Amino acid sequence: MVDFIQRLQQHEEKALRYVVQQYLGYVKAIAHKILGDSFGHMLVEECANDVFLLIWQKCHQFEGDETDFKKWLGIIAKYKAIELYRKHQKYQDTVSIEQAPPQISQDNIEIHLEKSFEKEILLIEVLHLPPSERELFLMKYYLDYTNGEIADILHISKAAVENRLYRGKKKLAKNPKLKECLS
Repeated sequence: MVDFIQRLQQHEEKALRYVVQQYLGYVKAIAHKILGDSFGHMLVEECANDVFLLIWQKCHQFEGDETDFKKWLGIIAKYKAIELYRKHQKYQDTVSIEQAPPQISQDNIEIHLEKSFEKEILLIEVLHLPPSERELFLMKYYLDYTNGEIADILHISKAAVENRLYRGKKKLAKNPKLKECLS
């Protein structure tokens, strides 16, 4: 099924079934590596479901071949697993409503939702960057690697990492919705 990407972009369910069949193990392995055994099997399953739903929703934005698709899928899986890890880590550390401080207000909730929305917009815009810049941004801002770690992984200098991140930020800053996210 060589043309599965095009068929997926046309929202053919058979193509989605093929993608799930081909890449489910890959996605679960990434999710399990990040989530570990501490959160259980159900969270890995939830992550995989979220990844394939996002792939289905955003497949029209993908450009590239099967190798690029696997990388794109892996990056999305890492992002979703980290997001779920952070979300469930917070749940373990939360207190009941009765114990919560009284300063929680509707404004605080709206600010939090706005930041979440901005982060989602930023991710979508990052996925439109050229593959080399996209990889840097995801490693730096979603996987929390240091510039030195990124340089080691990509076999480039730390200065090259910093320059590429700077140029990428300039590109993203042209979008007025993202200026606040990047500052």
